[in-house]
Amino acid sequence: MKEKNFIFYDPDSLYYTKDVLMKGTGILLVLLMLLYSTRLLSISGDEAVEKFRGRMLRLEKLTGVISWTSLEGQTYSGSFKYLAPGKIYIKFSSPSEEILVTDGRTLWIYSPGTKRCGIQELAKDATSGGIAALVAGYSGIAAERDAGYTLKLKKDESQYSEIILSVDATFLLKGAIFKLNDGRIISFSLSDISTTAEVRPSLFNFKIPKGVQIVNSPLIIR
Repeated sequence: MKEKNFIFYDPDSLYYTKDVLMKGTGILLVLLMLLYSTRLLSISGDEAVEKFRGRMLRLEKLTGVISWTSLEGQTYSGSFKYLAPGKIYIKFSSPSEEILVTDGRTLWIYSPGTKRCGIQELAKDATSGGIAALVAGYSGIAAERDAGYTLKLKKDESQYSEIILSVDATFLLKGAIFKLNDGRIISFSLSDISTTAEVRPSLFNFKIPKGVQIVNSPLIIR
């Protein structure tokens, strides 16, 4: 089955690559490395992947803190809000303020420091299914660890040599490492996660501040 393309935001290069990940970008970013021994689960890796996909596809909303490490090794951190389907709001506060918003159709990238706002129309299937769809067809090993699980996934003829997912006991995503075939790595971790905190739909209708330079279609799609 042909692997779907996804949009992935890399703050260092300021483009989205349509060969990588996450709903609304998405949005979302570093997993804990495996420093301790792990115990294999009684379920198979394939079963663990399906549990993870089911958990994420049922997710209606999510809030928390994100730490994102780009291809160049720069780490960005901030808060995020997600609302199904396909709506993401990320406000990076470190190393500089930057706001990413998508309503599933349009992406806004606003930099208060430079007073610029990029506007990018998204392909209809660019964020379809998010990370749950991305790992469809992958197989691997699941191991129990730290009140949750680690899933190490591989897939023939994939754009990634390996995907490592960190999930909690309910298979809710806590972080991920994406190892590209050229050896580069993109990773993110989520903390202070809540599935019940209020998320207002109006948050994703981004209003561009006055006096801001608008850059249309600033992102490279490849």
